[in-house]
Amino acid sequence: MLNLRQVKHLARILDTTQRDLEETLDDGTRCYEHLVLRDPAKPHKEREVLSVKGPVRTLQSRIYRRLLLPKLAPSIFSHGGVRGRHIKTNVEAHRRSAFVFKTDIADFYPTIHYSRVYRLFVHDLGCSPDVARLCTRLCTFRHHLALGLITSPILADLALRRVDSRIGAACRRAGLVFTRYVDDITISGPFDLSRSGFEAVVLRILSEDGFQANCSKSQFGELSKSIAITNIRILRGHLDVRREYADELDRLLENSRRLANGGKTDGPYLTQTQIRGRLQFVCWVNPGRRRQLMRKYRSICWRRVARAALEQGLVAMKKTLHRA
Repeated sequence: MLNLRQVKHLARILDTTQRDLEETLDDGTRCYEHLVLRDPAKPHKEREVLSVKGPVRTLQSRIYRRLLLPKLAPSIFSHGGVRGRHIKTNVEAHRRSAFVFKTDIADFYPTIHYSRVYRLFVHDLGCSPDVARLCTRLCTFRHHLALGLITSPILADLALRRVDSRIGAACRRAGLVFTRYVDDITISGPFDLSRSGFEAVVLRILSEDGFQANCSKSQFGELSKSIAITNIRILRGHLDVRREYADELDRLLENSRRLANGGKTDGPYLTQTQIRGRLQFVCWVNPGRRRQLMRKYRSICWRRVARAALEQGLVAMKKTLHRA
């Protein structure tokens, strides 16, 4: 609970005055830039990202670090945007399961409307209407939560608290495991979930709280096979990256070796830094791969790779941000 009843107290915590706070919010549109993230690997899938600058960004950072983060305990089922939790902890919870059901919430942040955020500040966090109004304006964009706002994950987690509790209780009664990574829902257990009726349970709980599942992304399967959770698979009780990801890293390393030896590229070109980042991710997920991968990586003369790429006019494939 924040229990903020007066705007002047909110302003003091944010190191500003009530007048400056309201003026910044009234003129805040100039601090927002709407961007589109484009991934060459997925040319038909663009992702909208909000960039916040100036005094609005400063105030958002302060309300997050000084009010929301110290006061709000994350859902026990949530692993996204939570300190000490990540995609590995999200998967490790399902390590002992045999079968899995996955889905995600459609249009997640846009679904969490200004009015819902306002009610969170009033009813869940104990703020007065005036304080809640200013906090909501500070934490939303175009009347909803948005990707790119530092406060969105923690407020979305609070908005899903009742959903988490209901799905978690249903899973506990059935001997199943439930986790959520931002908008990705995973349920696993010892029996085939495709005939369990749990998909209908999840859809109903989400619907009753104003959310909808993205049924086109729903998936059932055996964890011992190709199915992955947040892009990590469980293989014989151990965590590993998807086979496609590991194969692509091997291809990139071999491609770099070919370049260093005067050959041509076979597929997209990535720099040493980009490849090392992927390698470190694979080793973090599955340390058992480290020795073999590092041996391959260190056997390559990266100076020759960079020189060959420059001579051949190669441009590294990377994600880019563009103005919407």
